Amino acid sequence: MKMRFWGVRGSTPTPTLDNYRYGGNTSCVEVRTPGGEILILDCGTGLRMLGKQLLAEFGQRAVQAYVFLSHFHWDHIQGIPFFEPLYNPENSFSFHSFPSHIRDVEEALGDQMSNPYFPVDMTAMRAQRKFHKIAQEVLSFQDVVVKTIPLNHPQGCLGYRIECGGHALVYATDNEPGSAEHDRNVRKLAEGADVFVYDAQYTPLEYVSLKKGWGHSTWREAVNIAQEARVGQLVLFHHDPDHNDGFLDSVLGETQKFFPNSVMAWEGMGIDLASGEHTHPRDPAERRTGSRQPIHVPLRVQGMRADGTPFEEEAVLENLSLGGAYFLLENDPNPESPIEVEFMVSTEMLLGQALRTLKTQLVRSHSVKFHNTTKCGVAVMFR
Repeated sequence: MKMRFWGVRGSTPTPTLDNYRYGGNTSCVEVRTPGGEILILDCGTGLRMLGKQLLAEFGQRAVQAYVFLSHFHWDHIQGIPFFEPLYNPENSFSFHSFPSHIRDVEEALGDQMSNPYFPVDMTAMRAQRKFHKIAQEVLSFQDVVVKTIPLNHPQGCLGYRIECGGHALVYATDNEPGSAEHDRNVRKLAEGADVFVYDAQYTPLEYVSLKKGWGHSTWREAVNIAQEARVGQLVLFHHDPDHNDGFLDSVLGETQKFFPNSVMAWEGMGIDLASGEHTHPRDPAERRTGSRQPIHVPLRVQGMRADGTPFEEEAVLENLSLGGAYFLLENDPNPESPIEVEFMVSTEMLLGQALRTLKTQLVRSHSVKFHNTTKCGVAVMFR
């Protein structure tokens, strides 16, 4: 099985530069089986870009997919009206979730497109659609087994365990610890899973001081479950809207002290369960700022290393976009500190701007083989 994350944020979309690396779209995960089946876990705003990818991949061929919704809160369904494959009558989708107390699955999904909230209703969607009520049960189709179990969240929520080809992944978002029944449920669901995707929206301090009863968990509880259930890899998910990239980096650092094989989910991240490897379909910084243009301009770069000591070196600009730049350095900058970049060109070349020195913020750094040496590839955004 392979999985790809199209939306990793919780509660509300956050399309800001502060969330440059991890992404701002709400919950949506795609799963592909060796037999070619497509499963979609939740339909937040990340679903829109998944739809565009499917259109590009399938062309004139019909798309068929199984959709599993954890629950009906907006951050898990608001991508549905913008999922283009739903408007093609050749395509077919089977939606699965529990019925709400006052609506069945189809009605619950259709309400967000009803007058006066949306210009068209669900009748505009010409794809073949089936809606299935599920609870705590086991579903089987083709070479896939899907197990469900209730989680602790206001108005209800389902966790999913998907087994195929000798591997298992668990998707357990929007779960609050503290209910003995649901604490047992999530550990049972996660037992021995290759990949465990879990709600880590709050820090422990945020949870105990402000967020009890809101239906979400913490990175520390994620670690507890991962250790007790002996999972292979922990994926922290459903990031809080107020947690920017730097904050999420620090949370991941704390998590890895207790469970080293942990990762913070980011948009575009793929995991191949057979190999246990992550894939990078596109550089996250490039995906969010548009196409970079290759350009070679001498730079003088000043900043701070991770140990707090300053550095200054000359470099060459490799790529430039409207939002930022990319270049190679001998030094590895501290991601929490600003970087000062001076363009070593004439004022005329900078369209008459008198100021040629810009304050920037590091958004990504990685090791790069450059001729016979290793350098630090640095992507920055302009402040």
